[in-house]
Amino acid sequence: MRKLSTLLSAIILIGILASSCRIFNPSVMLRAKKNFPYTMGADTVPEDHTIQPGDILAFRLYSNQGFKIIDLTSIGEANRIQANQNARNTFTYLVEPDSSVNLPIIGRVKIAGMNLVVAEEFLEEKYSNYYNDPFVVLEVRNRRIVVFPGQGGDARVIDITNEYVTIIEALAMAGGLSEGGKAHRIKVLRGSLDNPTIYKLDLSTTQGLAEANMYYVKANDIIYVEPSYFAGRQILQTTSQVLSLVSSSILTYFLILQLQNSATP
Repeated sequence: MRKLSTLLSAIILIGILASSCRIFNPSVMLRAKKNFPYTMGADTVPEDHTIQPGDILAFRLYSNQGFKIIDLTSIGEANRIQANQNARNTFTYLVEPDSSVNLPIIGRVKIAGMNLVVAEEFLEEKYSNYYNDPFVVLEVRNRRIVVFPGQGGDARVIDITNEYVTIIEALAMAGGLSEGGKAHRIKVLRGSLDNPTIYKLDLSTTQGLAEANMYYVKANDIIYVEPSYFAGRQILQTTSQVLSLVSSSILTYFLILQLQNSATP
């Protein structure tokens, strides 16, 4: 009987240790220490995207400063068909790991580190040797962010199509906060994952909502809404697991005793 008491005590101790926050709420990601130094505020002025390796660039080239794009005299059906065909003939090019992109005629040129405006001017200068007043249009086709709206299974990867997508808009594109998401605990991770800049937002108040609406997302941002901690449900689940372990251990203990007794002459 003493052995049984010892066994039960050990099981209860295991149950107590298992009832930590990490066991109760194992789906919570990106935990931070209590006094973690979050970066205060974000840039309220959107910055032009800086081209980087891995970007897929849509590239279009026109002569005469793009005169055909806005030629108001070319209103015939044939010209409209030609304009539509030109729009469909936009080709995409990968910015390679060495920061270069391989473009028609001029070959490989390094443009990573430039923003789109500077890159367009740079390429127009390169193509000026072959075209009269070239006009270059660049667009990054694979800019995206990741949004965790506050509940497991609802994470989304969202394509960013312009420079002026706010955090509020990004959350709306992801379907809004999940029912279990904490509006007052939203984190934005930006930059290298080895040492990211982390912002903390509170959307539970009108002031926090107004501030967040001034912040613009950048490519590869991670927006994480911390999920709620449903203590009652988690405690019930953990208690059920502990009781199951206790009953299984007791059954095993008595089975071992029975086998030992039957083996004793």
